[in-house]
Amino acid sequence: PERCLCLQVVYRGNLTKLVRIRNPWGEVEWTGAWSDNSGEWDSVDSSVRSRLQNRSEDGEFWMSFTDFLQEFTRLEICNLTADALQHSQMKKWNTSLFGGEWRRGSTAGGCRNYPATFWLNPQFKIVLKHPDAPGQSDCSFLVALMQKDRRKKRREGKDMETIGFALYEVPREFVGSSGVHLKRDFFLTHASSARSEQFINLREVSSRLRLPIGEYVIVPSTFEPHNEGDFVLRVFSEKPAGS
Repeated sequence: PERCLCLQVVYRGNLTKLVRIRNPWGEVEWTGAWSDNSGEWDSVDSSVRSRLQNRSEDGEFWMSFTDFLQEFTRLEICNLTADALQHSQMKKWNTSLFGGEWRRGSTAGGCRNYPATFWLNPQFKIVLKHPDAPGQSDCSFLVALMQKDRRKKRREGKDMETIGFALYEVPREFVGSSGVHLKRDFFLTHASSARSEQFINLREVSSRLRLPIGEYVIVPSTFEPHNEGDFVLRVFSEKPAGS
């Protein structure tokens, strides 16, 4: 499905959760309970039914939340970036943008599997200042790492690099400092606070994360050391964040 909408209706005296789904191909629809012409609608208040029921073959349909869980095994969520939200009343992401490069012999350190060189990778500090809600300590945000000029590289016969990233909490002695670049010994003794789900050879790798407020360093890298490339790192937060 491309789009989902969830609500509750009263069915035979009980609240029933329904999910409205759009098939982007616009042809095949669900034909089970709560589909366009199913009998369940006959037991719903007529005013509610007239607003919700859709009998046209347009690829949109209702189904119960229970059936939804049984029929679908994978759910992917697409987060709209700040520049894709045009409506003034929509909630906008706060964006931080960083550019960088991996260069053999200086900044192409590879992933943490290579502790001797991992610390050489570019490092970018972010500051999570505001929790998601009063009384909470965590902040939700997105990290997206994108390779640059890969179409040009492909024409030259070069494949996508295998990329990913990891986040580390800034040590207390460096909190509030600028230009922080953590050294080898730090990474040998500290685990990451969060990281991309996997290293993969895609143009862009992204993860939605949630961490306590504080300062963190993001370390983007190729999987293996000495592999060169240019990249853009973007951080989207629901509340304002610093760098």
